[in-house]
Amino acid sequence: MNHIMIDLEMNKIEKQHRDQLKLSSELIEIGAVKMDDHFEVIDTYQSYVAPDFGPMNHRIIALTGITDDKLVGAPRFADAMDDFAKWIGKEPTTFYSWSLSDIRQFQTESAFKEYRGKILRRMEANWIDFQEEYSKLLGIEKKIKLKQAVAAADYEFTGAQHTALADAVNTAEILRLSKDADRFEAVMKPVLDLFRPEKEEPTLLDMCPEFFASFLAEEEQQS
Repeated sequence: MNHIMIDLEMNKIEKQHRDQLKLSSELIEIGAVKMDDHFEVIDTYQSYVAPDFGPMNHRIIALTGITDDKLVGAPRFADAMDDFAKWIGKEPTTFYSWSLSDIRQFQTESAFKEYRGKILRRMEANWIDFQEEYSKLLGIEKKIKLKQAVAAADYEFTGAQHTALADAVNTAEILRLSKDADRFEAVMKPVLDLFRPEKEEPTLLDMCPEFFASFLAEEEQQS
């Protein structure tokens, strides 16, 4: 069994290109980390994806560093999906992402562009929202941003934020940590004590909600 952490970057489709389109954004980068049964990293994947509608949005360029020049010669959506599927391989696999926005992007864009590769059905049947799983491990209902989860785990973010491979690598590290119960409890004890008090007494979270608000914000679409 393999485990693959996935992160995507998307570009917004500008109004002048949309008309009657029901697609609001397009995939521009895929990043992924493949792990084995023991959650040891065995391979990584990165590919840009050329959009079909319009140039890069200036805000997305500022966020991701992905310019139109970087997308020259990149595969279109269907070819990128087929290449990604080839890299994934035929081994039984569980797929993960930080929130469900990535699988929804795969679904929406595949439907719009009439992509019928088998990999989509396979992902849908074996996909885990690790952001939700992580919140459950902390015993909270609200969701934490990826950068806050990395900071809470006393792990230094590797690479540039909002680049697909770097985000996948860092999320994979948090996933690996979560699968080692003893290490997770040891590393995350300060956070676990904060969110899961043993006594029914006011916690720092109760007394200082505004201070911890950034930790409990919903993840932006561009994770």
